[in-house]
Amino acid sequence: MRLLKTIVTTLAFAGLLVSGCSDGTPGTAASEGATTPRTIESSPSPTPSVQLQSLVERCGQTAQHDVTTARLVKGSGDVRLYEVGAGSGRLGVVLVHGSGSRGVCNWAGEIGWLAKAGLNVVGYDQSCVGASTCANDVRPVDDLLAVVADLRRRGATEVVVVGASAGGSMPLVAAARPNSGISAVVALSPADVTTPIGTADAPDVTAMSVARGIRQPVLYVLAQDDPASSVAEMKSLSAATKGSRFVLLPAGSGHAQAVLYDTTGQKPSAFRQTFLTFLRTP
Repeated sequence: MRLLKTIVTTLAFAGLLVSGCSDGTPGTAASEGATTPRTIESSPSPTPSVQLQSLVERCGQTAQHDVTTARLVKGSGDVRLYEVGAGSGRLGVVLVHGSGSRGVCNWAGEIGWLAKAGLNVVGYDQSCVGASTCANDVRPVDDLLAVVADLRRRGATEVVVVGASAGGSMPLVAAARPNSGISAVVALSPADVTTPIGTADAPDVTAMSVARGIRQPVLYVLAQDDPASSVAEMKSLSAATKGSRFVLLPAGSGHAQAVLYDTTGQKPSAFRQTFLTFLRTP
């Protein structure tokens, strides 16, 4: 009996030695223990609850999906923002869409040629739009600043933010914040420049109310017959923004992204070169 007890004890002790000396293969005790390095999210990563789509899946066959990379960026709180990028380098551009469910798809036709022009460009779905997640406490300005910060972490040393239509005011509000990381702003056909943003991070703030606090160069653009804003409003906004420039385009030049194309919608407009020059020299 004593001999049998000794054998059982020896076998049990040997089992403990084997389980405690794992080679670190995933799924073993060593890979799950306290000595395993923690994963630090230096670059925001996808969450299991969000499906990361390609641009063509998100926007359809008209998207320039062959030159883009989709990723998820951590926004305010638990929000994950769907982002599409193309190009590389130190000169970054963030594209902010206007209202509606199309989101980043409003910029799908521009991401590719902007990258080919030598820019490190990203467009994204704002929270509660498209492939981005939602939150009860919507903070679009904070989300935009998170996208800017992420682009800087990935190598951009200058970041120009371009907002179009209803998304034209948000970059102005973001640029007025301290340490925004924004180098310059383009407001294409900005709408509702005297209307409060009305969100948790900018409840009573308007583009007009922050204009005097903006220190970055700003390019304001509006077609003469665009109903999004009046020419008088744009002139007042530009006058209040130190160092800004206001480009008044001829009637029929279109709204938002359309000002970058001629009347056929197929060829670059005369204004596009002015736009590119501003992006390249923030």
